[in-house]
Amino acid sequence: MRLGLLLCVAVPVVAQVAAVSQISGIIQDASGAAIAGARVTITNTDTSASRTLDSAADGSYAVTNLVAGPYQLQVAKDGFTPYTQNGIVLQVNTNPQINVTLKVGGVTEQIEVRANAGMVETQNTSVGQVIDQQRVVDLPLNGRNAAQLIALSGAAVVNTGGGVATNLNYPTVAAFSVAGGQGNQTNYFLDGSTHIDPRTNVGMPLPFPDALQEFKVETSTLPANYGSHPGGAVNVITKSGTNAVHGDAFEFLRNYVFNARNFFAPARDSLKRNQFGGVIGGPIKKDKLFFFAGFQGTTERTAPATNQAFVPTAAVLQGNFQTILSPPCQRTPVTLNAASGAVNNVIPQSMLNPIALKFLSLLPVSADSCGRILYGIPQIDNEYQGTGRLDWQRTEKDSIFFRYFVTNYTLDAFYNTANLLTAGNPGLQDQVQSLTAGDTHLISSTIVNSFRASFSRSAVVRVGANGVPTIAQLGSNIYSPIPNYSGQIQVPGYFTLSSIPGWVYTNISSLGDELGMTHGAHQLTFGVSWVHTQMNGDGPFQQNPRFTFNGQLTGNALADFLTGNVDTFLQGNGQIARDAANAPSLYAQDNWKVNKRLQLNLGIRWDPFIPQHQLYGYASQFDPAKFYAGQTSTVLKLAPPGLTFPGDAGFPGRSDTFPRYGDIAPRFGFVLDPRGKGTETLRGGYGMFWDSAYLWNTLHVPLNPPWGETITLPNVNLSSPWQNYPGGNPFPSGTPGPNFQFPLDGTYVFEPLHAHATYVQQWNVSFQKQLGADWLVSATYLGNKTTHQWLGHELNPAVYGPGATLGNQESRRVFILANPSTGKYFGSTIMIDDNGNASYNGLLLSLNHRFSHSFSVLANYTLSHCFDQGEANQDITNYYQNPNNRRAEWASCSFDRRQVFNLSAVTQSPKFSSAWVQRIAGGWQLSPIFTAYTGTPLNITDGTDISLTGIGLDRPNVIGNGALPNPTIAQWFNTAAFAKQAPGTYGNAGRNLLVGPGAWNLDAALSRSFVIRENVKLNFRWEAFNVFNHARFNNPGTSLSSGTTFGIISTAQDPRIMQVAAKIVF
Repeated sequence: MRLGLLLCVAVPVVAQVAAVSQISGIIQDASGAAIAGARVTITNTDTSASRTLDSAADGSYAVTNLVAGPYQLQVAKDGFTPYTQNGIVLQVNTNPQINVTLKVGGVTEQIEVRANAGMVETQNTSVGQVIDQQRVVDLPLNGRNAAQLIALSGAAVVNTGGGVATNLNYPTVAAFSVAGGQGNQTNYFLDGSTHIDPRTNVGMPLPFPDALQEFKVETSTLPANYGSHPGGAVNVITKSGTNAVHGDAFEFLRNYVFNARNFFAPARDSLKRNQFGGVIGGPIKKDKLFFFAGFQGTTERTAPATNQAFVPTAAVLQGNFQTILSPPCQRTPVTLNAASGAVNNVIPQSMLNPIALKFLSLLPVSADSCGRILYGIPQIDNEYQGTGRLDWQRTEKDSIFFRYFVTNYTLDAFYNTANLLTAGNPGLQDQVQSLTAGDTHLISSTIVNSFRASFSRSAVVRVGANGVPTIAQLGSNIYSPIPNYSGQIQVPGYFTLSSIPGWVYTNISSLGDELGMTHGAHQLTFGVSWVHTQMNGDGPFQQNPRFTFNGQLTGNALADFLTGNVDTFLQGNGQIARDAANAPSLYAQDNWKVNKRLQLNLGIRWDPFIPQHQLYGYASQFDPAKFYAGQTSTVLKLAPPGLTFPGDAGFPGRSDTFPRYGDIAPRFGFVLDPRGKGTETLRGGYGMFWDSAYLWNTLHVPLNPPWGETITLPNVNLSSPWQNYPGGNPFPSGTPGPNFQFPLDGTYVFEPLHAHATYVQQWNVSFQKQLGADWLVSATYLGNKTTHQWLGHELNPAVYGPGATLGNQESRRVFILANPSTGKYFGSTIMIDDNGNASYNGLLLSLNHRFSHSFSVLANYTLSHCFDQGEANQDITNYYQNPNNRRAEWASCSFDRRQVFNLSAVTQSPKFSSAWVQRIAGGWQLSPIFTAYTGTPLNITDGTDISLTGIGLDRPNVIGNGALPNPTIAQWFNTAAFAKQAPGTYGNAGRNLLVGPGAWNLDAALSRSFVIRENVKLNFRWEAFNVFNHARFNNPGTSLSSGTTFGIISTAQDPRIMQVAAKIVF
């Protein structure tokens, strides 16, 4: 009844999460009796802004919508001695309880206490950790990217799998999986406004540490004002000006002479890096108007020789593969099959492809007997960040702020004519802008309205280096209109060239207004939200085709390439994206203080699924039933049966699927304070959360014929890929129209006509206890279950039968076998499968000592296990080895780390009474970060399409124990435990069967401050990342057909890197 009423009276509010906190408690006398009508005043000591209210009949009070910062609490009541508490530091999105006991006395007396607020969470049931300002500024950050600190919160791991964070995102973004959520299911907020890139729903870059106040990472049963992304929430706030002028100026310097050599590199890199800038904030008008501004520049020059490739030796260029196909170059000896024309692994020179030889002439010839080379790609990049903020206390009841943040990043494209592989990375010209405005208005002492409006824009431009030849310029009879781009050349286990040009711009606009009120024992919040996202992009990469050589034809990928036998060939028109989406929502929350010890949190949120729409109308649908019935489009009459387009009956407008308006997300939780003292709580809750689809997930729909006209062919020749295609080369193709001729073997991706949004059910139980004034211990169980996760399902696989080969793959597909005259128009046809599932269970133990007595400590340990059937991917492709058996993919998540331990600390030397001792031993600070974690799963694959389904995700047979008791980098797992299965079958190996290497690491910062004059300090700082130069290995090769890398670890994370810095703080 209560929640229904709240929904009915909700005012028009918008989708923002105000980065605010509250202070609440109970006013009582010495006997424990409640004191009603006590005057409670909360004052921000930085800005003098204050809030006043009277305690309720039960003595309770709650001051909501407070920004993070230092506060003073004052309580007064006739007949009692006035009470003042200083030293309260309120952190972002926290809800400390401060109970006050008044003594009988007169107003001439005064009780003053200096104590911070309690550390126990007494309001919310979510699980969170604040990363305070001191940790943000003082802990060592590699690259000064504060997003790295998200991992210190516990139950969070880096997760960039599936390409959700690529060079189509701003380069410093980080994708994190929080409590088993996908890497793009975490919500990011900057000053209360959404701060994500809607292309793949990963966070946008954060301002540099000196411009940040603090942030909080939360997950599991968040209150109803949180929605859209169920994994977790990262709430970041920037610094504001105060009544005093504060700021700093800094420079951080790195040079390769301080660094160690990467484990696999022949020498140290040539790194030279400078980061410089500063911040300043203060009053424009005391107590009324404040400013804050900051700038950071970064210049970097490096050429690490850590890129590994295997290129032909002089013998291989003559057709002699005898050495590189034998041990030690291959895990097991390889014999080229008859298709190669080889005799004793020697291919006649007459069978070597001239285009391949021209390409290889642009690569260095390896002196290594196995063809291994290490090479560097010079990285010349610059980044410049700027941020500015105004805070205006317009009246006692109204405060307004504006904040603008911009960051620019450039990376020069590079091409060394002696090594074409150095053109493998595109140049970048990127920019992110974020603008937020907010207004907080006190309607009364118990009613507060908070408004937010924001606009963010991300622009990513990728360019190729001048002089890079196209495959047509090398002699292939192919249409390659994009200059300085060779196309994508993939030779697994040997080398890859994929410097894809293009650009993408994403915009996200949001409005937010939240109404909060206190009514008796109820704290009520309600609101409405609206977010608009848009993506504009141009990706011409498919116009210059993609060639994949995987050894399917000769038995070795490099032999396939050298003979010009292309296993998979793809080409299409340019990729044009003009997508937009709207996301309204409505929410209500009631935090009901049942009694002194128990609080119930009741919430509900409406998050309708409104799919994105194609602004150019490049939408299409496919219904297998209509295909089999021969039903065709009335809009494009020459389209093959089963396809429909905007304008056809039953088509969902310019979208690919219909909306769903009934997506409701309930929330329930309890907070039990067993002793009623606010020093320990038992909390628990359940919540349901709907996920918002990212704009890129259906980008391949506009690539469907007739718009993109993507065609994929197997078994073609590098010299003339379209030689056997009916009608010859279809590119460049004509403009789509009513009489458009649909291509044979077209490649398609579709959404279900009635797709379901992904939702996650979460639950937790947590116990917290404060020990003394500054220690907090907690133990939390977290669980969740994901339903309707979006994966991909191949509708039109090739069917194995007698005489099946890679060459006749297209003639064996399901649709052409059912109807040869119409099925011939369909090649790979992928439908989003919205029935994926995932689950997570974890235990989080944490210990926190807030800064006092010259030190702070944050430590946590997570023991967890995550399962799914596939992870979030920027491109919707087929996820399943067997397209008809999704259940066989149920396995540990690809980002699953069973155990993670984090420890960070900030320690300062004490202040000594002796001036001489103080000069020597005073002013020092040590700030370490220690992490240890287990490895992520390894998915063992064949690397070739042995099942001959045209999918290529086959896993081998397991014939032994794949785990080794003492794994090494030369053999991380038992490679003899896997064998290729019979043609036309699937192996029995499960997905993510083994586990890669874990690691531990210690970063540290040592600094000393010198007092220049009052309120001015000079700080010298030394930072070391990977202090002990401990080798942290990446995962080994997992493709059975890549004998050069199978089971072998050949790359590692950074070695020890050091930097020095100087900072003036005033």
